[in-house]
Amino acid sequence: MRALLTFIAGGPGRVAITATAVVVITFVLAGAGWDLARAAWTTTLFAAGFTFAFAVLALIGAATGASDEAPVAAPKEADRGHG
Repeated sequence: MRALLTFIAGGPGRVAITATAVVVITFVLAGAGWDLARAAWTTTLFAAGFTFAFAVLALIGAATGASDEAPVAAPKEADRGHG
């Protein structure tokens, strides 16, 4: 029961690590460890490709000034009659 509560209420980091461990152990015990490794490699390649494409788009946007804001005049300070 304590393990179940820790799994449920242990926080997102602990739950993610536990879930990953459960999946890896299940795949290895089922004899599909290489399939899991292949899927992890493919996922890593797709994630790297997405990150690279997003970085290139961000650099292009910065180089063309697409993210620059229009200049705004600074507001004038109110004259309160002190001088």
